Amino acid sequence: MTAASAFQPDWVSPPGATVLDLLEERGSTVGEFATAAQRSIQEVTALLYGSGALNEAWAQQLSFLFGASPIFWLRREEQYRSNLERLAQSADDVGAQSWLSELPIADMVKFGWVEKGKNKGETLANALAFFGVPSIESWRSHYKLSLESAAYRTSAAFETRPGAVAAWLRRGEVAARSIDCKPWNPEKFNAALAAIRALTREPDPSRFLPELTALGRECGVAIIVERAPDGCRASGATKFLSTSKALMLLSFRYLSDDQFWFTVFHEAGHLLLHSRRGLFLEGFESPEGSAEREADEFAMRTLFTDSGLKQLESVSLNQFSIARLAKRLGIGIGPVVGQLQEMGRIQYNHFNYMKVRYKWQA
Repeated sequence: MTAASAFQPDWVSPPGATVLDLLEERGSTVGEFATAAQRSIQEVTALLYGSGALNEAWAQQLSFLFGASPIFWLRREEQYRSNLERLAQSADDVGAQSWLSELPIADMVKFGWVEKGKNKGETLANALAFFGVPSIESWRSHYKLSLESAAYRTSAAFETRPGAVAAWLRRGEVAARSIDCKPWNPEKFNAALAAIRALTREPDPSRFLPELTALGRECGVAIIVERAPDGCRASGATKFLSTSKALMLLSFRYLSDDQFWFTVFHEAGHLLLHSRRGLFLEGFESPEGSAEREADEFAMRTLFTDSGLKQLESVSLNQFSIARLAKRLGIGIGPVVGQLQEMGRIQYNHFNYMKVRYKWQA
C-alpha cells in the first residue's frame, strides 16, 4: 500500500463546500444559484451543507453551471459518503465525544439545523458539515477559541456554552447566505430606521418580520431571526459577511417587544458606528466598553428621540399617560415601559402587562 492510498483524513467535506467556494469566487449568491438551478432554497441548502445527497440530476446541473464534469461531482459525493461511513466507525474516539458534548446537538436537531445521524459518526459528520469546517481542530480555531477569549457578560445563574453560541452564529451565517441583498449602504440603512421604528407599533411578528427583513435587504443587511439553543444567552449579534453584506442576527431571547426592539436598534448602532471587521455579540461586550455604550446610546436616541427621552423623565406613571406618550412618539407601548424600567422610574415588575409577549411555535 502506498503512502497516498494509506492516507485516511479525519475530516469530511461535502460537495457543497466546493460549490460555496465557486460561488464566492464568482461573487454569486445562494439565491442566484437556486434560481439558475431552478431549485428551492431548501434543496440548495441541503446540498451545500451535506444533508441532501448529490444525485445524477444534481451532477448534471452542477456540470452545466460550473464546468466540471458530472463524473467529478458524483465522485465528490462518493468520497464524502465514504468518509462519513469511516468516521462513523471511529466516532467513539474520546476527542469526538468531547466535541459533540460541547454542542447543543438536541436543539440543533429540534430546530432543523442538522439531521440526527443514524449513529454517532453521522451525527459528528453532520455537525462538521453544518459548521462548514473539515475537522474538529478547524472548528476550535474558527469558532470556539475566539468565543472563549471574550469576557462573556451574563447572569451567573445561567451557564453559557461557547459551543452553543457558535452554533447559533453559524446558523445565522448559513441563513444569511440565502438572502439576496443590495450592497451595503449605511446612509440608506440609517434612513430606513424611521420605517423600522414605526414597526414597533405592530404586535404580530408574522406581520412585522417580513417588513423588517425587506427593509434590511434594501440596505445590504441580512436580518435573521433564529431561536438560540440552550447555553446561548445572546439576544443579538452583528458582523459583516463581506464588504457589501452585513448580518444582523436576533434571537427573541426575552420574548417581549421592549427587549426585541431595543436589540434591533442596538445592533443597528454597531453596524453604523463601529468596525466592519469585528463580531459584536450582545453579552460579550463589556457594558462599560465604548462600543457597547455607544450602541446603547444610539438605540435610545433613535428609538425614543431626544425629545422623547426628556418626556420619559416627566411622564405621569399610569397606563393612560404611558400609552399617550407612546402614541405621540409613534412607537409601541412596550418599549416605553421597558425604558421607564431601565431609568428606574418604575419597578421591573410593574406595567409589564402593557408589553407584547411572543412565543415560539412548537
